[in-house]
Amino acid sequence: MNRLARSMLRATCVAAATLSVAGIAVAGEPDSAEEIRECTRRNSPDSTSIQLIELKSIDRASGERTMKSRLHWKKDDEGHVRLMIRVLAPPDLKGASYLVIENEPRDTVYVYLPALGKPRRIVGGGARAIWSTDFSYEDIRLLQMKTEVSDVERLPDDEVAGRATYVIAQQPDPERETGYTRILSYIDKETCVALKTEYFESNEQMRKRLMVDPATVAQISGKWIAHDLEMTDIRDDTQSWIEVKEISIDEKISSRYFNTVQFWGR
Repeated sequence: MNRLARSMLRATCVAAATLSVAGIAVAGEPDSAEEIRECTRRNSPDSTSIQLIELKSIDRASGERTMKSRLHWKKDDEGHVRLMIRVLAPPDLKGASYLVIENEPRDTVYVYLPALGKPRRIVGGGARAIWSTDFSYEDIRLLQMKTEVSDVERLPDDEVAGRATYVIAQQPDPERETGYTRILSYIDKETCVALKTEYFESNEQMRKRLMVDPATVAQISGKWIAHDLEMTDIRDDTQSWIEVKEISIDEKISSRYFNTVQFWGR
């Protein structure tokens, strides 16, 4: 996103915050950790979302790779989510697809690679990097689906990029497949978007940090959406970015995108 576009987006966000109540505000300020989590959930689509995204990664040798993908998200009547990502570019990955189906106690995950010609189910692959980026399958899931937790606690408020934030500590449900023992979220008080998220491993060492530029948070169909996300792998000293190029919310999506025997087809 160039400087002019960022400036225009920032102005749009400021105007929207000034003229409206953000579309997700509740009466009074959230008090408990669960009320803050509920505030963030109000930014999720009610039923569907389609996003055109660009993923860029830089390795330790400063090698850069860019990938374009289309993401399809759908929530059923019972609140369970299905998520499908299809790679559009570069040519060597075009057509590769990834499907996650929310299930208990663990999600069902399928990957399709054109070279194999058929999908395969992934077992125990939550921490695996997705297409050589710093985003794992679990990271993508946490961004697009609700977080199942065994414990959540509100911590003292803080600031990120000069903006007031709520801070909550979440412990992912140990009965679900997860590579993290604790997640700290710094949630913007105006938009309820997490501007910083820190992911900790079992040794209490921070493994990853996700940052969102507040200037790229825009309101779409009454939901505040982060358009630029930067993930840093602290241990491996690498970085990846997701930029949302286009997004539509709560439009009809064919069920074939989420079918285990059809999701990779056109």
